[in-house]
Parts: sequence; structure tokens; C-alpha cells
Amino acid sequence: MQSTAGYIFLTWREFDRAERHFDLAQSMNPNDATIQIFWAWAQACLGRAEKGLPAAELALHLNPRHPHWYSYYRARVLFFLRQYEEVIAQLQYRMAGQPNRHRRDILLLSAAFGLLERGELAQRCATWFVEGVRQVWRRDPNAGPPEYVDWFVDTSYLRRPEDEALLREGLRLAGLPA
Repeated sequence: MQSTAGYIFLTWREFDRAERHFDLAQSMNPNDATIQIFWAWAQACLGRAEKGLPAAELALHLNPRHPHWYSYYRARVLFFLRQYEEVIAQLQYRMAGQPNRHRRDILLLSAAFGLLERGELAQRCATWFVEGVRQVWRRDPNAGPPEYVDWFVDTSYLRRPEDEALLREGLRLAGLPA
């Protein structure tokens, strides 16, 4: 219940309330792997990725047969720790053979490649992202890459402007209008 409330408040950008609920959930259930991975992700969103990584590692330890989506949250933490090689390894494993299925993953991967100055790979991922989102986009039919990127950044729920700037920089380096 507390973890769900934290998630909801995070999506509403009520960061202080989200933090309180996630902290309460973690203190009440320290051995719940799902709460740990959500807490880790929330720390990255709140600008404290360094606090989130131990919780992400604990979540993987508590549930060694964790669902694949844990990898996305861990990759988010690693991205804001600027561990781009690890982000790439984590996401390539998660997306194996299905790049268009994991649109957020492919865009985060694109940003990591961009920040590592691997332009060709970054642009390839960016293209897959745009094509994948275009297929499922149900908003403004005239929307294109700028709106897709804004949607991704907006749904990253980042508290700190410098974290948003880092994400947008990686996407710009991948050739996207960020």
C-alpha cells in the first residue's frame, strides 16, 4: 500500500510525499524485493541514485528470479550514476531480440550510447524508438519525435533539472530533438 502510494505521488510529481511513502514501505518491508527495486528507482528520480543502487542490488539478491522489468529500474539508477556501460549491458540483456517492444528501454539505451559518443548505435536506437512509438501513439496524430521525446522525459519523473538535462543531452547526442 505504501509503495503504491509512493509510486502514485511520484507520477504526480509530489516528490516529498512520494519519498515519505517509499521510505515507509521500505522500513515496513525491508525484505520485499519489489519494494526495494521501486525504492531504488525512486531514489534515482529524486536525485539520489547513489542511495538507490544498493537497494537495486538487494532487490536482485532477494529475488534472483526477478521479472525482467527490475532490469529497467536498475538501468535507470545506473544511468544517473553515469555508469553507461552497465546501462547498456543491463538493457541489451532485457531487450534481447525485441527492441521495439521496450520503447523506454531503447530510448534510455540511445541516451547511454550518445553519452559514450557511440553515435551510430545511439542513432540506430533512436530510430527504433521513433518507429516503435509511432506505431502505438494515440495522442495528436501530427506528433513526431519532439513530442515522443518530451513524453519520455516527462514520464521519467525527475525532480532535479540537472538530471533532466543529462537525459536530454544523451538524447541530443543520439540525434533526437531533445
